[in-house]
Amino acid sequence: MSKILDNRYKLIKVLGKGGFGRTYMARDQRRPGSPLCVVKQLKPASNDPEFIREARRLFATEAETLERLGNHDQIPQLLAYFEEENEFFLVQEFIEGTPLNKELELPLPADTEEVTSADITNASQIKTRGKQLPEGEVIKILQDILTVLEFVHAENVIHRDIKPDNLIRRHKDNKFVLIDFGAVRAMTEQNAKLETVEGESRFTVTIGTPGYMPSEQCAGRPNYTSDIYAAGMVAIRALTGFEPQDLPTDPDTGELVWRDQAKVSNGLAMVLTRMVRYRFSDRYQSVKEVQQALNAYLVSPETKPVITPRSKTKPQKKITTAQLQSSAGASLLIIGLLCVVASIGLAILFKPQQDKEVIVINNDKPEPSAVPVKKNPAIPPATPAQIIANSLNLADDRETQLQGTITKDQVIRYTFTARPEQRLKLTMTGEGVSLDLLAPGETTIASSISTYDNILTKGGDYVIQIKPSTNQGNYNLTLLLSAPPTDVNRVIQVR
Repeated sequence: MSKILDNRYKLIKVLGKGGFGRTYMARDQRRPGSPLCVVKQLKPASNDPEFIREARRLFATEAETLERLGNHDQIPQLLAYFEEENEFFLVQEFIEGTPLNKELELPLPADTEEVTSADITNASQIKTRGKQLPEGEVIKILQDILTVLEFVHAENVIHRDIKPDNLIRRHKDNKFVLIDFGAVRAMTEQNAKLETVEGESRFTVTIGTPGYMPSEQCAGRPNYTSDIYAAGMVAIRALTGFEPQDLPTDPDTGELVWRDQAKVSNGLAMVLTRMVRYRFSDRYQSVKEVQQALNAYLVSPETKPVITPRSKTKPQKKITTAQLQSSAGASLLIIGLLCVVASIGLAILFKPQQDKEVIVINNDKPEPSAVPVKKNPAIPPATPAQIIANSLNLADDRETQLQGTITKDQVIRYTFTARPEQRLKLTMTGEGVSLDLLAPGETTIASSISTYDNILTKGGDYVIQIKPSTNQGNYNLTLLLSAPPTDVNRVIQVR
């Protein structure tokens, strides 16, 4: 292959092809060392002149968008774009790495001398279910995707085609790079059509991949939560080993049924389940909300080792040497008392040591008739609760949602700062948990509540304290901190 495009890019080999065109590895002959790059050929779905004009406009607009997005470290940089013989070309940075879909593939069994129908069936099953990744690795993948998506959405762009094929693990740093922004391919899809609305041409297209594309995107109305849905599906694919379209759905609600196919903690499962809700209004509404929920899960008891405080009696069992020294001191004390006439000052010097010796000896060898309970205690000492503290940065008039799991002997605290006269609304649902709200100075405002709606009269740090009422509980917490109401009639609702 020796074709040269734009008198500059020498095509080396085909990396991929489809209905939209082809993707080539190429060398930029005008740059020192002729570095590798990726050239994407985009063929319009129609040769109609009006379609070509609209495709050209969209191509220029989206290329400019890609050039802006390329400023992010985990998005390939757009190097150039041009048109040649009614075909459009994008030139992007070459990313040396491995696509996530390749990492999730299971190797097929080795060839055998005799192939039976059972072998074919088993091979088909192996292809259906791919590799399952551990939860920790899936979290890292999800965090990488969310980092890129936060930037993309801030630029008012919806990717629309997030899937394992479009995530490349870069070899030099193991970070995932998001490629192949579907918006640019809009003019190339076979189901594209050009409509005229009030004298203006409008190009409509449905872009995405089955299983990773939510219902509103299938209807041609994607929004930011559509990308959140796809990111959640990528994580579920990595956890279960199944493509999303191979997982069942609830016939009544349309919700995906997947948890029984994965080894996953309750905290992460709750985050992912909300990311992939059938109705987009039930999902997280921004990447920031997903990140906050994920961070709350990461600091929850499920992901932290439980440190059991040592019993208060253990240090006393480890002071045998000190006790022997105390006994020796007691003997010296007796001699000192016999010689009290010689030195009253010496007796005073030994008196503090005497007090200490009596306490230690009584703890170790109590009189049977006086303190029998210490020899065989019926009630063990109480174990202090493990406090897990979290800080929240609540923006005005923006809902924050948190989920987590709590076990016995643990207390989860969320601290946030409020200004005087701000209204706090909170709702908690779950099982085996109770909630207390504390004002600045740790004074209790309300205890054992599930909802709260009131004006906060003081400014400072408030604490939401969640405690278990059983051995283990789950909770969903929704918070909204808004500016003071304009009317003087304040409704107080505490249940």
